[in-house]
Amino acid sequence: MRTLKIKIGAMGLFLPLASFGESRFPQPQFETGHVVPQAVHPAFSEFVPPWADALILALALAVSVWLVRRVRARRWILLFSLVCLAWFGFVRQGCICPVGSTQNVAAAVWAGGGLPWFVAALFALPLLAALLFGRVFCAAVCPLGALQDLFVVWPRRVPPALDAVLRLVPLAVLSVGIVCAVNGAGYLVCRTDPFVGLFRRGAPLSMLLVGMGVLLVGMVVARPYCRYFCPYGVLLEGCSRLAWRRIEIAEQACVNCRLCVGVCPVGAVSLPREAPGGAARARLYRRFLGLLAVAPVLVFGCAAAGWAAGAQVARLHPDVELAESLATAQAATEDLHPEIEAFRRTGKDRPWAEARAAETVGRFRSGCAGAGAFIGLVAALRLLGLTRLRRRAEHEADRVRCIACGRCFEACPMNAQKGKFLKARLS
Repeated sequence: MRTLKIKIGAMGLFLPLASFGESRFPQPQFETGHVVPQAVHPAFSEFVPPWADALILALALAVSVWLVRRVRARRWILLFSLVCLAWFGFVRQGCICPVGSTQNVAAAVWAGGGLPWFVAALFALPLLAALLFGRVFCAAVCPLGALQDLFVVWPRRVPPALDAVLRLVPLAVLSVGIVCAVNGAGYLVCRTDPFVGLFRRGAPLSMLLVGMGVLLVGMVVARPYCRYFCPYGVLLEGCSRLAWRRIEIAEQACVNCRLCVGVCPVGAVSLPREAPGGAARARLYRRFLGLLAVAPVLVFGCAAAGWAAGAQVARLHPDVELAESLATAQAATEDLHPEIEAFRRTGKDRPWAEARAAETVGRFRSGCAGAGAFIGLVAALRLLGLTRLRRRAEHEADRVRCIACGRCFEACPMNAQKGKFLKARLS
Protein backbone atom coordinates (compact mmCIF):
# COMPACT_ATOMS: atom_id res chain seq x y z
CA MET A 1 0.00 0.00 0.00
CA ARG A 2 2.87 2.35 0.83
CA THR A 3 4.51 1.56 -2.52
CA LEU A 4 1.25 2.37 -4.34
CA LYS A 5 1.04 5.75 -2.56
CA ILE A 6 4.62 6.50 -3.60
CA LYS A 7 3.77 5.66 -7.22
CA ILE A 8 0.66 7.84 -7.27
CA GLY A 9 2.53 10.77 -5.72
CA ALA A 10 5.43 10.36 -8.13
CA MET A 11 3.17 10.35 -11.19
CA GLY A 12 1.48 13.48 -9.92
CA LEU A 13 4.87 15.10 -9.43
CA PHE A 14 6.49 14.28 -12.76
CA LEU A 15 3.65 14.34 -15.28
CA PRO A 16 3.20 18.13 -15.05
CA LEU A 17 6.83 18.48 -16.12
CA ALA A 18 5.87 17.26 -19.57
CA SER A 19 4.52 20.68 -20.59
CA PHE A 20 5.37 24.31 -20.06
CA GLY A 21 2.85 26.76 -18.70
CA GLU A 22 1.73 29.83 -20.61
CA SER A 23 2.09 33.31 -19.15
CA ARG A 24 -1.09 34.34 -17.33
CA PHE A 25 -0.75 38.00 -18.32
CA PRO A 26 0.03 39.13 -21.91
CA GLN A 27 2.96 41.44 -22.45
CA PRO A 28 2.11 45.12 -23.05
CA GLN A 29 2.06 46.34 -26.65
CA PHE A 30 3.96 49.58 -27.45
CA GLU A 31 3.21 51.80 -30.47
CA THR A 32 6.60 53.54 -30.34
CA GLY A 33 8.53 50.65 -31.81
CA HIS A 34 9.93 49.64 -28.46
CA VAL A 35 10.71 45.94 -28.28
CA VAL A 36 10.33 44.23 -24.92
CA PRO A 37 13.61 42.41 -24.19
CA GLN A 38 13.26 38.69 -23.73
CA ALA A 39 14.73 37.34 -20.53
CA VAL A 40 16.99 34.37 -21.14
CA HIS A 41 17.29 31.94 -18.27
CA PRO A 42 19.89 29.24 -18.88
CA ALA A 43 18.83 25.76 -17.92
CA PHE A 44 20.22 24.38 -14.71
CA SER A 45 21.76 21.48 -16.63
CA GLU A 46 24.03 23.92 -18.52
CA PHE A 47 25.93 24.61 -15.30
CA VAL A 48 26.87 20.92 -15.02
CA PRO A 49 29.71 19.83 -17.34
CA PRO A 50 29.12 16.66 -19.37
CA TRP A 51 31.89 14.76 -17.61
CA ALA A 52 30.04 15.22 -14.30
CA ASP A 53 27.35 12.87 -15.57
CA ALA A 54 29.86 10.01 -15.58
CA LEU A 55 30.76 10.68 -11.96
CA ILE A 56 27.11 11.01 -10.96
CA LEU A 57 26.33 7.77 -12.79
CA ALA A 58 29.10 5.96 -10.91
CA LEU A 59 27.74 7.26 -7.61
CA ALA A 60 24.18 6.28 -8.56
CA LEU A 61 25.29 2.76 -9.46
CA ALA A 62 27.08 2.45 -6.12
CA VAL A 63 23.94 3.53 -4.27
CA SER A 64 21.86 1.09 -6.31
CA VAL A 65 24.21 -1.77 -5.44
CA TRP A 66 23.95 -0.84 -1.77
CA LEU A 67 20.16 -0.72 -1.88
CA VAL A 68 19.84 -4.04 -3.71
CA ARG A 69 22.42 -6.02 -1.76
CA ARG A 70 22.30 -4.46 1.71
CA VAL A 71 19.10 -2.51 2.32
CA ARG A 72 16.94 -4.92 0.27
CA ALA A 73 13.80 -2.81 0.57
CA ARG A 74 11.51 -2.14 -2.38
CA ARG A 75 10.35 1.28 -1.14
CA TRP A 76 13.90 2.66 -0.95
CA ILE A 77 14.75 1.32 -4.41
CA LEU A 78 11.62 3.00 -5.74
CA LEU A 79 12.41 6.31 -4.04
CA PHE A 80 15.94 6.31 -5.41
CA SER A 81 14.61 5.53 -8.90
CA LEU A 82 12.54 8.72 -8.67
CA VAL A 83 15.69 10.71 -7.91
CA CYS A 84 17.47 9.19 -10.92
CA LEU A 85 14.40 9.78 -13.10
CA ALA A 86 14.39 13.44 -12.13
CA TRP A 87 18.10 13.93 -12.82
CA PHE A 88 18.95 11.69 -15.78
CA GLY A 89 15.49 12.05 -17.32
CA PHE A 90 14.02 15.51 -16.86
CA VAL A 91 17.10 17.55 -15.89
CA ARG A 92 19.62 15.97 -18.27
CA GLN A 93 16.81 15.18 -20.75
CA GLY A 94 17.93 11.60 -21.27
CA CYS A 95 21.05 12.44 -23.28
CA ILE A 96 23.79 11.24 -23.45
CA CYS A 97 22.52 8.02 -21.89
CA PRO A 98 24.11 4.57 -21.72
CA VAL A 99 21.41 3.25 -24.07
CA GLY A 100 22.32 5.68 -26.84
CA SER A 101 26.05 5.63 -26.12
CA THR A 102 26.21 2.22 -27.80
CA GLN A 103 25.99 4.02 -31.15
CA ASN A 104 28.66 6.57 -30.20
CA VAL A 105 31.06 3.81 -29.24
CA ALA A 106 30.33 1.79 -32.40
CA ALA A 107 30.84 4.80 -34.69
CA ALA A 108 34.08 5.76 -32.92
CA VAL A 109 35.48 2.24 -33.10
CA TRP A 110 34.52 1.84 -36.77
CA ALA A 111 35.95 5.20 -37.84
CA GLY A 112 39.00 4.89 -35.63
CA GLY A 113 38.36 8.33 -34.16
CA GLY A 114 38.53 9.56 -30.62
CA LEU A 115 35.78 9.17 -28.08
CA PRO A 116 35.33 11.47 -25.07
CA TRP A 117 36.17 9.59 -21.92
CA PHE A 118 32.89 10.48 -20.24
CA VAL A 119 30.92 8.95 -23.14
CA ALA A 120 32.98 5.77 -22.85
CA ALA A 121 32.38 5.81 -19.09
CA LEU A 122 28.61 6.18 -19.56
CA PHE A 123 28.73 3.16 -21.84
CA ALA A 124 30.98 0.98 -19.69
CA LEU A 125 29.97 1.73 -16.09
CA PRO A 126 26.55 -0.01 -16.14
CA LEU A 127 28.09 -2.99 -17.92
CA LEU A 128 30.82 -3.23 -15.29
CA ALA A 129 28.20 -3.03 -12.53
CA ALA A 130 26.21 -5.80 -14.25
CA LEU A 131 29.33 -7.92 -14.55
CA LEU A 132 29.85 -7.60 -10.80
CA PHE A 133 26.36 -7.46 -9.27
CA GLY A 134 23.74 -8.02 -11.98
CA ARG A 135 21.39 -5.51 -13.56
CA VAL A 136 21.50 -2.91 -10.79
CA PHE A 137 21.42 -0.20 -13.49
CA CYS A 138 17.92 -1.34 -14.44
CA ALA A 139 16.89 -1.46 -10.78
CA ALA A 140 16.82 2.29 -10.15
CA VAL A 141 19.36 4.26 -12.19
CA CYS A 142 17.95 4.03 -15.73
CA PRO A 143 15.34 6.78 -16.24
CA LEU A 144 13.59 4.78 -18.96
CA GLY A 145 13.03 1.87 -16.62
CA ALA A 146 12.13 4.09 -13.66
CA LEU A 147 9.41 5.84 -15.66
CA GLN A 148 7.89 2.55 -16.79
CA ASP A 149 8.09 1.11 -13.29
CA LEU A 150 5.69 3.77 -12.04
CA PHE A 151 2.96 2.44 -14.34
CA VAL A 152 3.18 -1.25 -13.42
CA VAL A 153 -0.28 -1.86 -11.97
CA TRP A 154 -1.61 -5.27 -13.06
CA PRO A 155 1.38 -7.15 -14.50
CA ARG A 156 0.46 -10.23 -16.49
CA ARG A 157 2.66 -13.06 -17.68
CA VAL A 158 3.64 -13.08 -21.33
CA PRO A 159 3.26 -16.54 -22.93
CA PRO A 160 6.70 -18.22 -23.13
CA ALA A 161 6.60 -18.68 -26.91
CA LEU A 162 5.67 -15.03 -27.51
CA ASP A 163 8.24 -13.91 -24.96
CA ALA A 164 10.98 -15.86 -26.75
CA VAL A 165 10.11 -14.21 -30.08
CA LEU A 166 9.83 -10.69 -28.65
CA ARG A 167 13.19 -11.00 -26.91
CA LEU A 168 14.83 -11.17 -30.35
CA VAL A 169 13.65 -7.63 -31.14
CA PRO A 170 16.33 -5.93 -28.97
CA LEU A 171 18.97 -7.90 -30.86
CA ALA A 172 17.62 -6.56 -34.14
CA VAL A 173 17.46 -2.99 -32.81
CA LEU A 174 21.03 -3.20 -31.51
CA SER A 175 22.38 -4.70 -34.73
CA VAL A 176 20.56 -2.36 -37.12
CA GLY A 177 21.35 0.63 -34.90
CA ILE A 178 25.05 -0.15 -35.09
CA VAL A 179 24.86 -0.62 -38.88
CA CYS A 180 23.21 2.79 -39.23
CA ALA A 181 25.67 4.48 -36.87
CA VAL A 182 28.83 3.18 -38.55
CA ASN A 183 27.49 3.99 -42.05
CA GLY A 184 26.53 7.57 -41.28
CA ALA A 185 22.75 7.11 -41.28
CA GLY A 186 22.21 8.68 -37.88
CA TYR A 187 21.37 7.18 -34.53
CA LEU A 188 18.37 4.93 -34.99
CA VAL A 189 18.07 4.10 -31.28
CA CYS A 190 17.68 7.77 -30.38
CA ARG A 191 15.10 8.26 -33.13
CA THR A 192 12.96 5.43 -31.84
CA ASP A 193 13.21 6.26 -28.12
CA PRO A 194 9.58 6.82 -27.07
CA PHE A 195 10.47 8.85 -23.97
CA VAL A 196 12.88 11.45 -25.33
CA GLY A 197 9.98 13.74 -26.23
CA LEU A 198 8.63 13.50 -22.71
CA PHE A 199 12.00 14.19 -21.11
CA ARG A 200 12.64 17.18 -23.39
CA ARG A 201 9.07 18.48 -23.15
CA GLY A 202 8.81 18.70 -26.89
CA ALA A 203 8.35 16.10 -29.62
CA PRO A 204 6.08 15.32 -32.57
CA LEU A 205 2.62 14.22 -31.60
CA SER A 206 3.29 10.77 -33.04
CA MET A 207 6.26 10.22 -30.70
CA LEU A 208 4.30 11.43 -27.69
CA LEU A 209 1.48 9.04 -28.56
CA VAL A 210 3.95 6.18 -28.91
CA GLY A 211 5.43 6.99 -25.50
CA MET A 212 1.99 7.14 -23.92
CA GLY A 213 1.12 3.84 -25.59
CA VAL A 214 4.21 2.17 -24.17
CA LEU A 215 3.33 3.40 -20.69
CA LEU A 216 -0.25 2.16 -21.04
CA VAL A 217 0.94 -1.24 -22.21
CA GLY A 218 3.34 -1.22 -19.27
CA MET A 219 0.39 -1.28 -16.90
CA VAL A 220 -0.19 -4.95 -17.79
CA VAL A 221 3.15 -5.94 -19.37
CA ALA A 222 5.83 -4.72 -16.99
CA ARG A 223 8.57 -2.61 -18.61
CA PRO A 224 7.79 -3.47 -22.25
CA TYR A 225 10.50 -1.16 -23.64
CA CYS A 226 13.20 -2.61 -21.36
CA ARG A 227 12.28 -6.21 -22.08
CA TYR A 228 11.37 -6.15 -25.76
CA PHE A 229 13.12 -3.19 -27.37
CA CYS A 230 16.06 -1.77 -25.39
CA PRO A 231 19.30 -2.55 -27.29
CA TYR A 232 21.47 -1.81 -24.26
CA GLY A 233 19.59 -4.52 -22.38
CA VAL A 234 21.20 -7.10 -24.68
CA LEU A 235 24.64 -6.09 -23.40
CA LEU A 236 23.42 -5.96 -19.80
CA GLU A 237 22.00 -9.46 -20.13
CA GLY A 238 25.29 -10.78 -21.42
CA CYS A 239 27.24 -9.23 -18.54
CA SER A 240 24.67 -10.31 -15.94
CA ARG A 241 24.98 -13.89 -17.11
CA LEU A 242 28.57 -13.78 -15.85
CA ALA A 243 27.83 -11.73 -12.72
CA TRP A 244 30.29 -12.18 -9.88
CA ARG A 245 27.61 -11.73 -7.20
CA ARG A 246 24.19 -12.61 -8.51
CA ILE A 247 21.02 -11.11 -7.07
CA GLU A 248 19.54 -13.35 -4.38
CA ILE A 249 15.87 -13.38 -3.44
CA ALA A 250 16.33 -14.60 0.12
CA GLU A 251 19.14 -13.78 2.52
CA GLN A 252 18.70 -17.16 4.22
CA ALA A 253 17.80 -20.61 2.95
CA CYS A 254 14.84 -20.65 0.56
CA VAL A 255 11.75 -22.50 1.83
CA ASN A 256 10.15 -22.67 -1.64
CA CYS A 257 6.99 -20.82 -0.61
CA ARG A 258 6.52 -19.45 -4.17
CA LEU A 259 5.62 -15.97 -2.91
CA CYS A 260 8.37 -14.43 -5.03
CA VAL A 261 6.89 -15.98 -8.18
CA GLY A 262 3.61 -14.14 -7.70
CA VAL A 263 5.12 -10.68 -7.22
CA CYS A 264 7.82 -10.75 -9.93
CA PRO A 265 6.44 -8.60 -12.79
CA VAL A 266 8.94 -9.79 -15.42
CA GLY A 267 8.87 -13.54 -14.79
CA ALA A 268 12.49 -13.63 -13.65
CA VAL A 269 12.14 -16.29 -10.93
CA SER A 270 13.50 -19.70 -11.89
CA LEU A 271 11.50 -22.54 -10.33
CA PRO A 272 13.04 -25.60 -8.63
CA ARG A 273 13.32 -28.71 -10.73
CA GLU A 274 14.78 -32.15 -10.49
CA ALA A 275 17.53 -33.45 -12.71
CA PRO A 276 16.12 -35.29 -15.76
CA GLY A 277 16.08 -39.07 -15.63
CA GLY A 278 17.46 -41.52 -18.16
CA ALA A 279 14.52 -41.40 -20.59
CA ALA A 280 14.29 -37.61 -20.34
CA ARG A 281 18.02 -37.29 -20.96
CA ALA A 282 17.78 -39.38 -24.09
CA ARG A 283 14.85 -37.33 -25.35
CA LEU A 284 16.70 -34.08 -24.68
CA TYR A 285 19.78 -35.43 -26.46
CA ARG A 286 17.76 -36.27 -29.58
CA ARG A 287 16.20 -32.82 -29.47
CA PHE A 288 19.66 -31.28 -29.14
CA LEU A 289 20.89 -33.11 -32.24
CA GLY A 290 17.83 -31.99 -34.21
CA LEU A 291 18.25 -28.36 -33.21
CA LEU A 292 21.97 -28.54 -33.93
CA ALA A 293 21.17 -29.61 -37.49
CA VAL A 294 18.66 -26.78 -37.87
CA ALA A 295 21.04 -24.12 -36.46
CA PRO A 296 22.99 -23.49 -39.73
CA VAL A 297 19.73 -23.14 -41.66
CA LEU A 298 18.50 -20.61 -39.12
CA VAL A 299 21.71 -18.58 -39.29
CA PHE A 300 21.82 -18.49 -43.09
CA GLY A 301 18.10 -17.78 -43.32
CA CYS A 302 18.38 -14.78 -40.99
CA ALA A 303 21.44 -13.58 -42.90
CA ALA A 304 19.51 -13.74 -46.18
CA ALA A 305 16.59 -11.86 -44.59
CA GLY A 306 19.01 -9.20 -43.35
CA TRP A 307 20.54 -8.83 -46.81
CA ALA A 308 17.08 -8.36 -48.34
CA ALA A 309 16.11 -5.81 -45.68
CA GLY A 310 19.36 -3.87 -46.13
CA ALA A 311 17.97 -1.90 -49.07
CA GLN A 312 15.08 -0.62 -46.96
CA VAL A 313 17.32 0.28 -44.03
CA ALA A 314 19.66 2.11 -46.42
CA ARG A 315 16.87 4.58 -47.19
CA LEU A 316 17.71 6.25 -43.87
CA HIS A 317 21.05 7.38 -45.35
CA PRO A 318 21.17 10.87 -46.96
CA ASP A 319 22.82 9.55 -50.15
CA VAL A 320 19.99 7.11 -50.80
CA GLU A 321 17.37 9.72 -49.91
CA LEU A 322 18.97 12.12 -52.41
CA ALA A 323 19.00 9.53 -55.18
CA GLU A 324 15.34 8.73 -54.59
CA SER A 325 14.45 12.43 -54.59
CA LEU A 326 16.27 12.95 -57.90
CA ALA A 327 14.46 9.97 -59.40
CA THR A 328 10.97 10.95 -58.28
CA ALA A 329 11.02 14.75 -58.28
CA GLN A 330 9.78 16.56 -61.37
CA ALA A 331 11.47 19.61 -62.85
CA ALA A 332 8.62 21.86 -61.78
CA THR A 333 8.78 20.71 -58.16
CA GLU A 334 12.54 20.55 -57.62
CA ASP A 335 12.42 23.87 -55.82
CA LEU A 336 10.44 22.17 -53.08
CA HIS A 337 13.39 19.87 -52.29
CA PRO A 338 16.24 21.82 -50.67
CA GLU A 339 18.51 18.76 -50.78
CA ILE A 340 18.24 18.72 -54.59
CA GLU A 341 19.07 22.42 -54.84
CA ALA A 342 22.10 21.93 -52.58
CA PHE A 343 23.21 18.97 -54.71
CA ARG A 344 22.92 20.97 -57.93
CA ARG A 345 25.26 23.59 -56.53
CA THR A 346 27.99 20.99 -56.06
CA GLY A 347 28.22 20.48 -59.83
CA LYS A 348 27.61 16.74 -59.61
CA ASP A 349 25.13 14.96 -61.87
CA ARG A 350 22.45 12.37 -61.30
CA PRO A 351 24.52 9.29 -62.38
CA TRP A 352 27.12 10.22 -59.76
CA ALA A 353 24.44 10.37 -57.07
CA GLU A 354 22.97 7.04 -58.18
CA ALA A 355 26.37 5.35 -58.13
CA ARG A 356 27.05 6.70 -54.66
CA ALA A 357 23.63 5.51 -53.47
CA ALA A 358 24.24 2.04 -54.95
CA GLU A 359 27.53 1.84 -53.05
CA THR A 360 25.76 2.84 -49.84
CA VAL A 361 23.03 0.24 -50.37
CA GLY A 362 25.72 -2.40 -50.85
CA ARG A 363 27.30 -1.50 -47.51
CA PHE A 364 23.95 -1.67 -45.78
CA ARG A 365 23.15 -5.02 -47.36
CA SER A 366 26.43 -6.45 -46.09
CA GLY A 367 25.97 -4.96 -42.64
CA CYS A 368 22.37 -6.12 -42.29
CA ALA A 369 23.34 -9.59 -43.53
CA GLY A 370 25.93 -9.78 -40.75
CA ALA A 371 23.35 -8.52 -38.27
CA GLY A 372 20.90 -11.17 -39.44
CA ALA A 373 23.52 -13.89 -39.05
CA PHE A 374 24.21 -12.66 -35.51
CA ILE A 375 20.50 -12.75 -34.63
CA GLY A 376 20.17 -16.23 -36.12
CA LEU A 377 23.17 -17.46 -34.13
CA VAL A 378 21.79 -16.10 -30.87
CA ALA A 379 18.39 -17.63 -31.60
CA ALA A 380 20.03 -20.99 -32.34
CA LEU A 381 22.04 -20.87 -29.11
CA ARG A 382 18.90 -20.08 -27.11
CA LEU A 383 17.10 -23.02 -28.68
CA LEU A 384 20.02 -25.31 -27.87
CA GLY A 385 20.02 -23.96 -24.33
CA LEU A 386 16.47 -25.26 -23.83
CA THR A 387 17.82 -28.81 -24.01
CA ARG A 388 20.08 -28.20 -21.00
CA LEU A 389 18.14 -28.73 -17.79
CA ARG A 390 20.20 -28.63 -14.61
CA ARG A 391 18.90 -29.50 -11.18
CA ARG A 392 17.71 -26.57 -9.04
CA ALA A 393 16.64 -27.06 -5.44
CA GLU A 394 15.42 -23.52 -4.67
CA HIS A 395 13.72 -20.55 -6.27
CA GLU A 396 16.36 -18.34 -7.84
CA ALA A 397 16.44 -14.96 -9.56
CA ASP A 398 17.29 -15.43 -13.22
CA ARG A 399 20.59 -13.66 -13.85
CA VAL A 400 19.55 -12.53 -17.31
CA ARG A 401 15.97 -11.36 -16.77
CA CYS A 402 16.06 -10.07 -13.19
CA ILE A 403 15.97 -6.26 -13.09
CA ALA A 404 16.53 -6.06 -9.31
CA CYS A 405 13.30 -4.14 -8.70
CA GLY A 406 13.12 -5.48 -5.14
CA ARG A 407 9.53 -6.69 -5.16
CA CYS A 408 10.59 -10.21 -4.21
CA PHE A 409 12.56 -8.91 -1.21
CA GLU A 410 9.43 -7.83 0.61
CA ALA A 411 7.47 -10.93 -0.39
CA CYS A 412 10.10 -13.42 0.79
CA PRO A 413 9.58 -14.40 4.47
CA MET A 414 13.23 -15.38 4.84
CA ASN A 415 14.67 -11.92 4.38
CA ALA A 416 16.10 -10.25 7.45
CA GLN A 417 13.75 -7.24 7.37
CA LYS A 418 10.73 -9.46 6.86
CA GLY A 419 11.86 -11.64 9.73
CA LYS A 420 12.17 -8.63 12.04
CA PHE A 421 8.70 -7.49 11.01
CA LEU A 422 7.22 -10.89 11.78
CA LYS A 423 8.95 -11.03 15.15
CA ALA A 424 7.57 -7.61 16.04
CA ARG A 425 4.05 -8.70 15.09
CA LEU A 426 4.27 -11.95 17.06
CA SER A 427 5.79 -10.43 20.19
